[in-house]
Amino acid sequence: MICLISLWRANLPDFFEKDIFIRAEVIGDVVCEEKRCLTRIRILESEIEDLEGRKALLQVYGYFPKEAQRVSLLGDIRVKNNRVSVYVSRDDIEIEISSTGLRQLLLEKYRENSKGHSTALGTSFLFGEARDLLPSSLQRSFLETGLIHLLVVSGLHVGTLALIIVKLLPAFWGLRFSLIGVLVYSALIVPQEPPVLRASLMFILMILAHLSFSRPNTFSILLFSGSLILLLFPWYVFSYSFWLSFIATAYIVLMIRDLKTSNTVKGLSASAAAFSGVAPLISTFSYISPLSVLFTPLLAPLIFFYSLMGFLSLLTFMSFSPFIDLFDFVGELFIKSVEFAENLSFQLYPLISMHEAVFLSVFGLVTLYFLKGYFKFIPLSLINLWLIVKAL
Repeated sequence: MICLISLWRANLPDFFEKDIFIRAEVIGDVVCEEKRCLTRIRILESEIEDLEGRKALLQVYGYFPKEAQRVSLLGDIRVKNNRVSVYVSRDDIEIEISSTGLRQLLLEKYRENSKGHSTALGTSFLFGEARDLLPSSLQRSFLETGLIHLLVVSGLHVGTLALIIVKLLPAFWGLRFSLIGVLVYSALIVPQEPPVLRASLMFILMILAHLSFSRPNTFSILLFSGSLILLLFPWYVFSYSFWLSFIATAYIVLMIRDLKTSNTVKGLSASAAAFSGVAPLISTFSYISPLSVLFTPLLAPLIFFYSLMGFLSLLTFMSFSPFIDLFDFVGELFIKSVEFAENLSFQLYPLISMHEAVFLSVFGLVTLYFLKGYFKFIPLSLINLWLIVKAL
């Protein structure tokens, strides 16, 4: 019901309006062509209130600096199929280059102190910077191995930060201060994208349940978190990142919640479940990489250590060189591992419609909810068999 309400609230009619005032923040890489520059923005203020909070493609006719942080402009707005495009001449835009926020200060501090070749990876992994800033060859490696999800700021980041704070302080103080740490990280240091909003909200609710001596129901917390996000930000109902994050987490939770086996098997099962859940949706606009089911758990220890060093660097305000050096060193190992995995990986191109994708994902969720133990592998197998047949 909340999804239907969000669809109704977020659905915009197609229109074209001229000379509309907009204030926005730049959230993407700036790509300049012969006569224009393109980037992604998040609209903060607008004469058309329904546009506030949404992402848009900004096309600037003339030079646009790559260091731009925020813009104020008077431009033309086109909405088609709920996609917003903004067109503006360079003469009609005011650009704010510098920013003094906590995120920008830490970013600049890291770039100053980083001496390795993995600085771009570090800014993407730890600060949620646009992946477009990574070298094109590295972007291709992450895409072709199906490991691009490791760069999304989500549960791994929130969980690692909370774990560090909990271990550094006595039990209840650690839990309380971990709430503060997660709030600061998700609100002030990384962009407020759906995956980090979901992960942070879930973590906060679970910690509050523990502090009140209750037993948290992870799946219920996931459903509540997703519902609350859609009520506050209804336009996320059109966001692939929201649905990929939500469905992957739902499949993992339902897969392992009563699976009695070793942690190794649970890790592989969680990876297989997440892949099976999101593969149908990914297939509607891209290829899938089946070996990511193995690559993800194999790289898990390295990724955990990488995030650990990153957050220790953050907690020391990017001023303690040994932590930063270790963070960069592990980042280089991370890059080499992904590039090696690229040589082993292969891609499938299932040709399925959005209706098929939704059916497969919902079918998997419903059956995982009711099945027990190893019977849960049946719907995962059926989903992947469907995708393989469609790819042949």
